[in-house]
Amino acid sequence: MDISNYASVGMVFYLFALFCAYWAQTSGRNAWLWFFVGWLFAPVTGVVLLYKNNQDNQAK
Repeated sequence: MDISNYASVGMVFYLFALFCAYWAQTSGRNAWLWFFVGWLFAPVTGVVLLYKNNQDNQAK
């Protein structure tokens, strides 16, 4: 794996972190927390956000 692949993976994780922060902000959660958690644990964070969003929708 060369350096350009690492840069691509890093960019994907960064963009996913931005998405997590935006989603958290629109649902009333701490955007900074979800940004850093999304950046560090991208696949797991996505599943957790889907679960939390589902719980919020069922409560309405």
